[in-house]
Amino acid sequence: MMGLKWLALLALGSLQVWADAEPAKRQQAGTTKYCPGGTPICFSEFTVATHNIIYRIAIPEVAAAPFDILLQIVAPRAVGWAAIAWGGKMSNNPLTMAWPSGNRTVVSSRFTTGHSAPTPYTGATYSVLPSSSSNATHWQLDVLCTGCSQWQGGSLNPNGTNGLAWAKAAKDVTSPASNTSAFSIHDAKAVFAHDFSQARIPKGVFDAV
Repeated sequence: MMGLKWLALLALGSLQVWADAEPAKRQQAGTTKYCPGGTPICFSEFTVATHNIIYRIAIPEVAAAPFDILLQIVAPRAVGWAAIAWGGKMSNNPLTMAWPSGNRTVVSSRFTTGHSAPTPYTGATYSVLPSSSSNATHWQLDVLCTGCSQWQGGSLNPNGTNGLAWAKAAKDVTSPASNTSAFSIHDAKAVFAHDFSQARIPKGVFDAV
């Protein structure tokens, strides 16, 4: 597992960078590289400027899927839940949902075959890192996903750009402490191109997470 010092810096660095950034610096389109100080981990970063949600991804240096994904989501407390679709659409690809619950953050693995409420999905498994947290202003998820990079009918390219999608809702989920909670329909969504070549870190560093 990642060292406690790295976890602390990952958590404090992310929220501090968010707090200190000018709005214009938080609203850059496309994929940028983010390297929190004091850790050997760098992420590729995409910011949803209209809702102040940040999605960060790190992957090991591998040639092809399957591979694990380190995902970080940072969102204002006004966001009830946020999600990422690894295949760039609502249906037939793994969905990673997250929301705040007290002083912690919950991750939920979901899947749907059509335009219906996504149900719990066992094809992807998650390890929530201790750096995940929630407070009065923001919440942050740090999670390691196994099963998000490859699924029946699709996979991600670790060496180039992949089409992903995000969604969010302002309304809190019905039962925040449960990762199988019911939730309201999204109030915003979009597809985006994410450059995974910027997310690659040495395999030895990644495996220490």
